[in-house]
Amino acid sequence: MTEISQTQPDRAWLVERTKTGISGLDTLLQGGLVRGAIYLVMGRPGTGKTTLGNQLCFEHVKLGGRAAYMTLLAESHAAMLKNLHTMSFFDESVINNGLSYVGAYRALRDEKLRGLLDMVRRVILDEKATLLLIDGISPARALAENDVALKEFVVELQMLSAMTNCTTVLLANMTAADANDPEHTMVDGLIELAFEQFRRRTFRTIEVLKFRGTRHLLGRHELEIGSDGVSVHPRLEELLDGSITPASASNQRLLTGVRELDTMLRGGVLRGTTSVALGFSGSGKTTLGMHFLNTGADAGEAGLLFGFYESPDRLLQSSDRVGLRLREHATRGLFSHVWQPSYQFGLDRLGARLLAEVERTRAKRVVIDSLDGFRQSAIDPARTIRFITALFGELRAREITTLLIDETLKPSGPEMEMRVEGISALVENLFLLEYMTVGPKMRRLISIVKQRASAHESNAREFFLTGRGIEVAPDAASAAEVVAHSDDYADRHNDHPRSPEGV
Repeated sequence: MTEISQTQPDRAWLVERTKTGISGLDTLLQGGLVRGAIYLVMGRPGTGKTTLGNQLCFEHVKLGGRAAYMTLLAESHAAMLKNLHTMSFFDESVINNGLSYVGAYRALRDEKLRGLLDMVRRVILDEKATLLLIDGISPARALAENDVALKEFVVELQMLSAMTNCTTVLLANMTAADANDPEHTMVDGLIELAFEQFRRRTFRTIEVLKFRGTRHLLGRHELEIGSDGVSVHPRLEELLDGSITPASASNQRLLTGVRELDTMLRGGVLRGTTSVALGFSGSGKTTLGMHFLNTGADAGEAGLLFGFYESPDRLLQSSDRVGLRLREHATRGLFSHVWQPSYQFGLDRLGARLLAEVERTRAKRVVIDSLDGFRQSAIDPARTIRFITALFGELRAREITTLLIDETLKPSGPEMEMRVEGISALVENLFLLEYMTVGPKMRRLISIVKQRASAHESNAREFFLTGRGIEVAPDAASAAEVVAHSDDYADRHNDHPRSPEGV
């Protein structure tokens, strides 16, 4: 039995679903479209309606169904297929062999809505279609004799879809603001594709405004069009619903790979916790992340660096220079690097990429370099903390120990702060990396601002970036000397605490 003919009951309403086969869309719809229902997909030109409609048809045929794509006033079938043939879902062999393309504008023009409905009925019966797409439904309103005729057309189309168990999708060049006529409320579902702009960046989004009788994810979600066609990236905080049972707190300590830092931490960080390395550019945060992943791989534990700035080649070169074995670990499958320029993807695609790589590599240590990459990817900056909360919750539930790198706007001082409000309360451990000038020399300090549920050293220590990576002084004596004589600290630290603002 093919997948398309299987009954997939919704627990609440016991309805039969048809999977769309489109990445993320079935998740958004909580299982797919309802068999025999009628949906209106709307959006401005360029939002992806035609690509989505064709992909629905091709995927439907792959899953064992039969589809018909009917056009009214839309581009020619030849032009449409020419634009689609480079996409991975396109399969020329199914055209006229499970998927039919039909032009119906002449029937609409000559015989109005009655002629269009008769043609729809013939196509469904002749092609034995279980999915019907009507592209360019807007002319039906323009050519309708009156509003009553248009309502009757929608009702009869709905009845025909239900009787033949054929799911019908209407594509229209309109927005949700335009969908205020009675016939629009009569369909079983309303889905809007749109553009959303932020800081000169444009994202495609999808929102299910109505989905009669079944559950679905609310709100706007990212939609992407690439070589694989349309893919949907549901909002991470909606998607991660706690399906993975959180792991119980672990007492196992994991080494950071920096010996004296582990001493300051009383043996390392606890497994499954999240740490932040906070510091100005050049303070050694990425090097600390490389130590963390390298020492895990030395112990046979796979690690992932999810980065926005250092390309894989440059990172491996940096690792080689300080004597770390990340290049060797990569060949053994114990180290992987997912890199993307900031601004390229939205938050939810980034979250999907990270979790997919964690799943693929079975990574137990993750370094994110850096938080600012997520912050810059957010359409709504206020959403960043909700996204990070959901992501960290998922990583903890998988017993993954995470190190997040965050950059401050100043190299030192009590006014150093995290650039996304609320992160400091979310993480278990916070390391502060500072540097300052003492005469002609630049000196670095590391301190543990926070280690939840665990004792730790409260004094700062001096550290050095050497040919062996990060080396931390054996005690706090040199750090006290730096603070006492630093040009940066001499005046500003007399009346202020050393912890970052807000922590």
